[in-house]
Amino acid sequence: MIPIEVCVHSKDDSYVSRSVLSAWQGGADRIELCSHMEQDGLTPSIQHIELARDAFKDRPGLLAMIRPVGGGFFYAMDEIALMEHQIRDAATAGVDGIVIGVLDKKTAGIHRAYCEQLIGKAREFDLTVTFHRAFDATPDWQYSLETLLELGVDRVLTSGTAWGSVETALEGLGQLETMGRFVSEGLEIVVGGGVSMSNASTILSAMKPEVKRFSLHTYSAVLDHGNVSSLKVRQMKSLMLPT
Repeated sequence: MIPIEVCVHSKDDSYVSRSVLSAWQGGADRIELCSHMEQDGLTPSIQHIELARDAFKDRPGLLAMIRPVGGGFFYAMDEIALMEHQIRDAATAGVDGIVIGVLDKKTAGIHRAYCEQLIGKAREFDLTVTFHRAFDATPDWQYSLETLLELGVDRVLTSGTAWGSVETALEGLGQLETMGRFVSEGLEIVVGGGVSMSNASTILSAMKPEVKRFSLHTYSAVLDHGNVSSLKVRQMKSLMLPT
């Protein structure tokens, strides 16, 4: 079965506990916990990570966004140092992995040195590493994937379309399939950006069997009146069942 990753907004204590538990009950394989979704996701608080860990029980797959400031994907050295501290604190709070994305201001490509630094910190705590949709803001997808493979990243979250465009993963399917074949089994393609109940099966059909490792990342599609719905997560999971 193709894994389902649910993005949970780290709004407040009650919301985190309730929504992560609903995702767990629905069978979500992974959680990506993010604060300030209006800024495309920032680092959640330690308290919220601890609450999410309790709600997601002993299922591996609790991921935390590590992004201290919004407004883009370029960071100064002191912000990278802060991100290292956030990785350590998130690990202590019980995460299984982190989600990062750092670009080079000069080239808009992946900042190899800073990413290597953050990945090294994550590996100190045996955490998995996902590179988020900063990937979609890079100018050369092939060079970016080669860089991520060399860095040993576990997953990359992408819609297959340019960051900032209105296009969704459905429009990016051709590119997603090409990228998936390019990396083979070297890392997992996490398909995100407008994944919904109505298009999940189409995405699945387009990606299989050409792409060896991929998963689906969803957010609004599994919400009911703003809260994660265990029923909707279960429905999304059912769409991933082999036919």
